Amino acid sequence: MKCIELIQQLDNKSNYERLDIIIKQLDDLEVDYQKHEYSTGTNLIVDLGQAKKRVGVSSHFDRVPNTAGANDNGSAIAVCIDIIKKFKDSGNLDLGIRVFFFDEEETGLKGSTAYVKDYGTKDLIGLINMELVGLGDRFALWPVTENNNGELLTTFESASRNRKIISRRFDQIVTNIADHVSFQKDGLQDSFTVTCISDKEMATAQHYFNALKLGLDKEALFEILASAPVFEHYHRPTDTYDRLREDSIGMTSETIWDTIISVQKTSRQ
Repeated sequence: MKCIELIQQLDNKSNYERLDIIIKQLDDLEVDYQKHEYSTGTNLIVDLGQAKKRVGVSSHFDRVPNTAGANDNGSAIAVCIDIIKKFKDSGNLDLGIRVFFFDEEETGLKGSTAYVKDYGTKDLIGLINMELVGLGDRFALWPVTENNNGELLTTFESASRNRKIISRRFDQIVTNIADHVSFQKDGLQDSFTVTCISDKEMATAQHYFNALKLGLDKEALFEILASAPVFEHYHRPTDTYDRLREDSIGMTSETIWDTIISVQKTSRQ
């Protein structure tokens, strides 16, 4: 099944229908998973490999009401499933990967906050979180400043360069609120979010940051963002699977996989 076909299944489904679709994918792959139930929701956690220190890779399956939820965040779900497939195909049990499907990201990071509260982050090398990875031919890494030098971050950038994919650090993209925040608050500083963007997003970002400095109101700022393809359908009913690109999703999955291999090869040396 192509990634876009999985996202098509997820489109316009309720949050718990989306959860059931993910569980079916995992069952079909014969992959064990843990249901982490907390007071208001349920996370899914998949541990792969035998290494004690794991690379975290995360998505969220909940969607904003009245949106299809394709790029936000069906595209990230598809990458997580593809990473699991890559692990199965590799047969490399020396790796250590923890794949997260978080609940209630859209209502205050409740799922990732509950996970960190119950389990902490000490067994993680770092976290690659994903938001909006279904469009574009380059990566925005956020919130990341020039001073950040975490091993997972710099390895991801190196993997991008090896694939001749441009990646750029942003200290802010619209909001810095995504599931990486819960992990950073617990002390796992090598945690960041990946978003796929294009040339047009780069130009829009400059316009947006200039507007921020001028103090424009939220409505004006949102209109600026809506001119960029990745944000045109953000949190709107038009965020549907048919607007996404298989190559963008594949690019993300391949780069994350390369990063996992490189980081864990270094950790074993």
